[in-house]
Amino acid sequence: MKKITKKLLCVLLTAVLLSSSVLPTFAMSEFAWDFVWESADAKAGLIMFVGSDETERNFTWYTPDENTPEVTVSSDILMLDAETFTGTSEKATEGDYVNHVTIKGLEYGTTYYYKATSGDYESAVYSFTTASENEFKAVYMTDIHITDDEENPDSLCTTSFNFNNTLEDVLARESDVSLILSAGDQATEGRAAEYKSFTASPILKSIPVATTIGNHDRKGAEYKTFANLPNEYEEAMISSYVGDNYWFVKGDVLFLVADTNNASGADHYEFVKKAVEANPDVKWRVMMAHHDLYSGRIPHRESENELLRLMWAPIVDEFAIDLVLLGHSHFYTVSNVLYNNRNAAPFAPEMVDPAGTVYMVSCSINRPRTEEELGLNEEIGFDYLTMEPTYNILTCNEDSITVESYEVGAEDAFNSFTIKKTTNEGGHEYEESYFASIFNNLVRKIGTIYALFNNIGRYNDLKEDGFDVNFFDCLLGK
Repeated sequence: MKKITKKLLCVLLTAVLLSSSVLPTFAMSEFAWDFVWESADAKAGLIMFVGSDETERNFTWYTPDENTPEVTVSSDILMLDAETFTGTSEKATEGDYVNHVTIKGLEYGTTYYYKATSGDYESAVYSFTTASENEFKAVYMTDIHITDDEENPDSLCTTSFNFNNTLEDVLARESDVSLILSAGDQATEGRAAEYKSFTASPILKSIPVATTIGNHDRKGAEYKTFANLPNEYEEAMISSYVGDNYWFVKGDVLFLVADTNNASGADHYEFVKKAVEANPDVKWRVMMAHHDLYSGRIPHRESENELLRLMWAPIVDEFAIDLVLLGHSHFYTVSNVLYNNRNAAPFAPEMVDPAGTVYMVSCSINRPRTEEELGLNEEIGFDYLTMEPTYNILTCNEDSITVESYEVGAEDAFNSFTIKKTTNEGGHEYEESYFASIFNNLVRKIGTIYALFNNIGRYNDLKEDGFDVNFFDCLLGK
């Protein structure tokens, strides 16, 4: 009887929290979280990812059996005149089946209602609202680190609860956020239980997420089947097995999401080149990746960062990337305006037509660093030491991108800056000498060769951890 009562309460509470078009904007209590945590949709790992643009959404969820997955969507709260989209189901890397569905034909500034079904599973009805055509708000955070700790049986629930309350804090401040950007290390060991727990927050059913492959995501193999992302660069010669680079457009921004675990510079160059060519009229270019390239906050990682800068800085410069969002170090930093691996202009609260790129790193949600390692590179224009989780709200429109950074629970932003462009090119210029061209191509080719050897080591690690992986698939990252 107690189990039945608990299930009924779970359904009722979940329906109240999840089915409304108005998302909750309060810090959820642990009591309420217990019911959400035990809900069928949390256990299924239902999550909404970004689509290719604002007219699409991608969905993922798990089921114990293989069935035809469907998402039914309508602009009517009673689900009248609903359209049903069918997807695919495949065996996940750790048992269960993972379901992927893409819905298309959405209109700007419209609220939709949907439910997911597969076999015996049927989700609650959720809602989401598409952004306007040219302006939107996004939240960027990193190193969420949902953790499955064998010595702490509550670790999955606790780290997921912290992530949810961070999202609640975001919506209490800006209720119209319509995109979540996560710059890698969603999980700590890259296991299925961690990704399912990552999805538990009701908010991830109503706001699309764009995730990045972090070094911890690559420890396992589950990200490969978990993520359902648009425009993946499947033409790559070498990938890192758990996923590919991908891009999407929102408003007037082209988001380029790159896997910095993969050293194949030749593939990264071609990915960015083709994504930019496919979106010639999009004004802003924002890249998201995992590894911190410039801050120097952790000195013993500087040798790794120097190699990454050799590969990535010329790509960022050539294709006029405006803003690069990173993670990995768990320390907050914002660079000066950088070009050719050097300071082109100082960081300022307002930067008009900057002749280069701004790189920033945010703090971890569940694993804030101590202040023991305090190295700092001369390229950094602003840094902030805190043991609190932080997030960053991006306001994007045709003329500017504004970033406001907050500690969870704080009233005011501890940093904010705006990048303005008066033309599509802004202040970007690019000149590559003959010798620089030869050197940059050589670096990319060497990186591609290194990526092959790196994947051999990854294959051995995955086999030791009990994953059933094919050697040649892992070698090429396919």
